[in-house]
Amino acid sequence: MRSLTLAAGLITLLASSAAATGATITLGGPLSQRCYESAVAHDDRGSAIDACNRSLSEEALTRPDRAATYVNRGVLLMDLGRSVDADADFDAALALDRSAPDPWLNKGFLRLRGGQGRDALPLLDEGIKRQPRREALAYFARGLAYEDVGDFSAAYADLRRARELEPSWRLPGEYLARYQVKHGR
Repeated sequence: MRSLTLAAGLITLLASSAAATGATITLGGPLSQRCYESAVAHDDRGSAIDACNRSLSEEALTRPDRAATYVNRGVLLMDLGRSVDADADFDAALALDRSAPDPWLNKGFLRLRGGQGRDALPLLDEGIKRQPRREALAYFARGLAYEDVGDFSAAYADLRRARELEPSWRLPGEYLARYQVKHGR
C-alpha cells in the first residue's frame, strides 16, 4: 500500500495565529482510514484518537502508512491543545519518513500556533522543499511566520505566492489586504 500526502481541505484557524493543520492520506486499513478522515474533519473525539491508537498497534501498516497515521493522530492531538504529544507524533512520523512534507509542516503549524514564528520558519521551509500537495497552505503559514518575526517583505511575498497558487482561496487575499505597498520614486 502507499501513502498520499494531502493538507487538510478544511482549514482550522486559531484566532491568535490563523495556523492551519494538514492530514495525510493513508491506505493502510480501516482504522488508519478512520484516523485520516477524523484528522481531515478535525473530529478530535476520543473515538477518533482511539482509531489512530488502534491502527498503530493492531494494523500491519507499511512504513509510509504508519508515518501518515502518526501525522493524523498528531493533527488530532494538536486540535486538542496537546502540543507535546502532537509534536512527539510528528517526530515519530519523521523518524519513519523524513522526506514527507506533512510532518515538517505540522511541526511548523504547531510552533506558529504557539506564537513561535521564528521556530516555525525552518520547519515550514523543510516542508515546502518537499513539495507539499497543498503548497498554498504552506506558503500562507510561512507568510504568517515571517509576519511574526517582523520580516514583512518576506511575509508579503509568501502571502502573494499562496494567493497565486490558489486564487479561489480567499484567506491569503484577506491577509494581503492589510498591506500597503509603496513604490519608490
